[in-house]
Amino acid sequence: MISKTMCVLFSESYSAVNNELAAERTLATVPFAGRYRLIDFVLSSLVKAGVNDIGILTKEHYGSLVDHLGAGKDWDLDRKNGGLKILTPFARADSAATRSRSKTDALLSCRTYLEKCNEEYVILADTNIVMNIDFYDLVKYHINKDADITVVYQKCSDAVYSGLVIDEDRDGRVIDAYYTAGQMNDCQNQVLKVFVFNKKLLLSLLDRAYTFGWTDFERDFITKNINKLKICGYEHKGYCAVINTVADLYQASMEMLTPARRKEVFESDTTILTRVKNSPPTIYGFECKAKNSLIADGCVIEGTIEDCVIFRGVRIEKGAVLKGCVIGQNSVIHSGAKLECVITDKEVEIGADRELSGHPTFPYVISKGAKV
Repeated sequence: MISKTMCVLFSESYSAVNNELAAERTLATVPFAGRYRLIDFVLSSLVKAGVNDIGILTKEHYGSLVDHLGAGKDWDLDRKNGGLKILTPFARADSAATRSRSKTDALLSCRTYLEKCNEEYVILADTNIVMNIDFYDLVKYHINKDADITVVYQKCSDAVYSGLVIDEDRDGRVIDAYYTAGQMNDCQNQVLKVFVFNKKLLLSLLDRAYTFGWTDFERDFITKNINKLKICGYEHKGYCAVINTVADLYQASMEMLTPARRKEVFESDTTILTRVKNSPPTIYGFECKAKNSLIADGCVIEGTIEDCVIFRGVRIEKGAVLKGCVIGQNSVIHSGAKLECVITDKEVEIGADRELSGHPTFPYVISKGAKV
């Protein structure tokens, strides 16, 4: 069953959402939880399920993706047959612009790759989702339901959500799908942008997409075919955080400080794999104070931190005070600095006695390599 399944991952969300941390990297490689990248979570779930033929569609700024994944060795995906493949976009000869303006464009650009693979089923998934999903059970569900398309969703309420929502009948078949935006008043089935397709059907739909100029994947592939195809819903019941904006990243990072959330994500039967870096243990100064924080290896902590996520190689000098911050790899916080609700990218330097503050709904972001 799972041996007949391949996967295509989208390294970008193909949306107009502004995310400062993804300005010079793909959304898939935005750092998370001290030592990981967002793509690590879906990749680890795929490896756990035994899906070993994985293509990753890129759009632009994919140097960080190549650097992080390499040949896939850390995920046991450096294989002679199948394994990990990074599918770069086509560019026009007269400019640097690519034609991958949408998910549909991106899939059309890798049509040859899809045709050459021998698998019968294709998983399509975004990479900006922090969750542990059982892909084996998902594919089994798809086959048992004899579905043409299976859509993964999560029941949520009391949250602001903009995206596709589905309604099911008692047998799990999708009977309605529509876009919503704003505050939800009732429990709704939010689509998580993870799908299972029969490969022949996907190729047929791509032909129609090319013919009719389809651009919106969810609207054109799902909502237009509810009455023509058997589309089923698969509920994900565990923790899930979709990271589109800096505010999303900050909220999910703070949730990782909660023991129950952290245990659900990192201590489940799915090991979260990432690129291995051999770093020394973190050094804590005699006068440092660290409370309810997630701290990676290779750091030097001499100041005061509370409710913070600290990445590898960070140095926080004596007298610095950080509260509710996410500090990127190899950053330096000098003595006397006071930071609250601040997110720094990697290799940022905060000068002595600087005071910076944001808000949990609008954290203060400092870009890569900046000196303040």
